[in-house]
Amino acid sequence: MSTATTALNKLIEAARLDADHVFSAPWEARAFAIALKLSEAGHFSWDEFRDRLIAEVGASDRIRARDGTSDYGEYYEHFLHALERLLDEKGIAR
Repeated sequence: MSTATTALNKLIEAARLDADHVFSAPWEARAFAIALKLSEAGHFSWDEFRDRLIAEVGASDRIRARDGTSDYGEYYEHFLHALERLLDEKGIAR
């Protein structure tokens, strides 16, 4: 099992046991559940999603470095943007 898979499995288990401490708002849990279920259904691999999430966070970091802002997006905002981008690329939601 890869390190990413192990980390993902730990997050999934933590969310199932105590969602209030993993997510700061209900929409974050819903976005996570949607991404997980779509991946489990074979619409995309978790690695594909992870790659989009890394790209979103990287873009945010570049904007923060360029503009000097410190609050450009939170993690689950990046998570949601990555999911939206992947769903668009796959033609699942447009």
